[in-house]
Amino acid sequence: MASIRERHIKMIPTTDNQRTEAADMSLLRRYRAAFMQSREAIIFVQQEKIIDYNPAALALLGIDSASVVPSLGLMHFSPGHQPNGKNSRKLGSVYVKQAMRHGQALFGWRLQALNGHEFPAEIMLSRIDIPGNTLLQATVRDITRQKRLEEELSRSAMTDHLTGAFNRQRFDEEMRRALARLRRKQVSTALILLDIDYFKPVNDTYGHAVGDDVLVELATLLDASLRIPDMLTRWGGEEFVMILPDTGQQEAMRLAERLRQLIAAHEFGVVGHITASLSVTILQTEDDARRCLKRLDDALYQAKDLGRNKVLEAGSPVTC
Repeated sequence: MASIRERHIKMIPTTDNQRTEAADMSLLRRYRAAFMQSREAIIFVQQEKIIDYNPAALALLGIDSASVVPSLGLMHFSPGHQPNGKNSRKLGSVYVKQAMRHGQALFGWRLQALNGHEFPAEIMLSRIDIPGNTLLQATVRDITRQKRLEEELSRSAMTDHLTGAFNRQRFDEEMRRALARLRRKQVSTALILLDIDYFKPVNDTYGHAVGDDVLVELATLLDASLRIPDMLTRWGGEEFVMILPDTGQQEAMRLAERLRQLIAAHEFGVVGHITASLSVTILQTEDDARRCLKRLDDALYQAKDLGRNKVLEAGSPVTC
């Protein structure tokens, strides 16, 4: 049987303050457990110094020993400049001020782990107000996979799925840029239209799979022969268009002739040798993509009429 004293203690009512403190402690323990077990890196910062962190943050930032953390701030994990060219420290201070003023700031950031590895991240800065002090909570996510997927989707939206050359959508974008450069700075841009001669018999004789192999091999051959600024586009079927920035008519004609000879000399697997006809033009200030391609198309048909395996300058007089 319990003593009178024990029974008396049990009868003492719990005050509201005690219940509140117990609830607060329970909530704090649950919050701390969630904080430590979170897969997202969470860091608390005060006056640019890291004052608390979870294991995910140590792993993300390549910190082997927690003993070094007190000497570090968020800027220790940033390269000198961000991908947009802006100074990391100056840009970071903008986001800190935004978070302090509005409560939160969400932004993309290039981070650098202690081992030097750089990666794209998404950071949410949140202002935490506690009695007598204000902290910043940084929730950090590595978005490398997301960025890679975005780049792959963007690339697939702009490239021909078979040959890897750019598609018409990307061609239209580059044409707009080329026309803007021409009209603003008088930068000349040349274009070459190429069409494989007698390609239908290739598909009819060897099948479309072999025909596709020829297109892929041709695209590789052309791309290896172009400069870095040049752009190769699959226009459709067996036609390719090349955009050559900062290139004059004669330089483009010489390149087209080299390509014609290169194709004629190359052996395309079971198909053997093929030839191509090419037309060349220079972008004019009054041009748009449709007008320029019509000029190239007309010259290409003339090259076909002259016996194929030829290079013809668009708008030049036809000679037999």
